[in-house]
Amino acid sequence: MVTSEYAVPHTFMSPHERTLAALRRQTPDRAPVFCFCSEESPGTSAEFRHFVMTHADVFYTRPLFAGFQCTGQEPLKTDSELDEGWIETCYSFPEGIQFTEVSKKGDTGDYIGYRKHLFENRKDIERVLSVPFLPPEGNPRLDAWLAELHAFAARSQRDAFFRIAFLGPLGTLAGSIGPADFAILALEEQQIVRRYLDVCLERQHAYLDYILPRLRVPVIMNIGGAEYAIPPLMPPSAFTRYIEPYDGPLIRLIHRHGALVYYHSHGKVRQFLPRFIAMGSDGIHPLEPVGATGDCDLAEVKRELGRDICLIGNIQYDDLARATPRDLQRIVRDTLRVGSEGGGFILSPSCTPYHCPMPRAVEENIMTFIETGLRYGS
Repeated sequence: MVTSEYAVPHTFMSPHERTLAALRRQTPDRAPVFCFCSEESPGTSAEFRHFVMTHADVFYTRPLFAGFQCTGQEPLKTDSELDEGWIETCYSFPEGIQFTEVSKKGDTGDYIGYRKHLFENRKDIERVLSVPFLPPEGNPRLDAWLAELHAFAARSQRDAFFRIAFLGPLGTLAGSIGPADFAILALEEQQIVRRYLDVCLERQHAYLDYILPRLRVPVIMNIGGAEYAIPPLMPPSAFTRYIEPYDGPLIRLIHRHGALVYYHSHGKVRQFLPRFIAMGSDGIHPLEPVGATGDCDLAEVKRELGRDICLIGNIQYDDLARATPRDLQRIVRDTLRVGSEGGGFILSPSCTPYHCPMPRAVEENIMTFIETGLRYGS
């Protein structure tokens, strides 16, 4: 059983330095170990949080501020309780425009299920595009976001850094609408979809361009959304239409400001990896192993593409949640044996832990994952 007394092997890089080296496809002092937990993780024990903070390569996640649906505005938000635990959330703008969604938490706490999504049809997209855009300059909510981030960094431990995460234009749209409705829109209403993506790109570009030179904390950037544009949800051609022309410019902007960025995309991404590289992504996560949800053989990907992009993964969260400690140790050792050779690899689960509260067995498995990563990651 892992305890907080486990001795951390001697290293000379900070978590941020180690992560930057891996994203640059260099060889750090050891493979970084991400676990997407920190002292802020709700529903976890004090022992678990202490172990994570003193052993893993900890970063703090903050969503990129661009306002509601990239409008720059933050509408009035009100919640109403419905039947069987469902919550209706209403977003109201001063102009009289409203949007509603109906959701509830799943059995594990943080997982959200929707009975009504934010958008249902073309008219909803047209309505959100009619909301006046509040640019970043002089936006008080953006100023407050930057101030909170900098104040938190001043209170935190010296070596911690931030992951600034956001969905690109397609991910922002697709994450706000039911899968069936989105499939119909993408097929039958391409004009309004394109208009939304064009507007979202322009606004995200403006906020990133404003925020990045004003960040006074160590960061890495994290963009997502491509999983909505790959099979089985959409044909491979959707990646060309909806991801490369929109997420690519944002990645290039991030690079112009001197920051590094990795892409997060679940699903069977193997055939798209060269295109993530062409867009300029420094890393790709989570590289799910060959199986029901993934198609990435780590050895093959490392051999063919490891010089061009940092590989981040390739541990399924289901293994952290359900495997025996012995089996988990074997999985982590085998992953590191393949992935860490020559650098350019970050050991990571496929997603942020979703248990809240987190069962003790899962806490112990995540600590075993971290300990094994430290022991065999050199």
